[in-house]
Amino acid sequence: MKLFQNKEMQGLCLCLAVMGLTYALLLILLIMFTGIKLYKTVIIVATLSSILFTLGLNKQVKERLKTQLNVLFAKKVQV
Repeated sequence: MKLFQNKEMQGLCLCLAVMGLTYALLLILLIMFTGIKLYKTVIIVATLSSILFTLGLNKQVKERLKTQLNVLFAKKVQV
C-alpha cells in the first residue's frame, strides 16, 4: 500500500500500536487484580494494535523479524 510507505504514517501507526498494546497490558493487570471481565476488550485492542504495528513496519524490518522468528523456532524444535 502506498499510503503506509510514508515515514510519518508508519511512525504514527507504530506509536498508536505501542499505546494500544500498553493499554491492553494495563487492562490485563486490572483484570488480574480486580477480576473485572474485560476479555473481549483486551482481545480487540490487542488485535487492532498488532495490525497497526505490522502496518507501521517497512519491508526490510518485516523480513528481518521473519528470519529471526524462524531461527528461534528452528532452534527450539531441534533441542
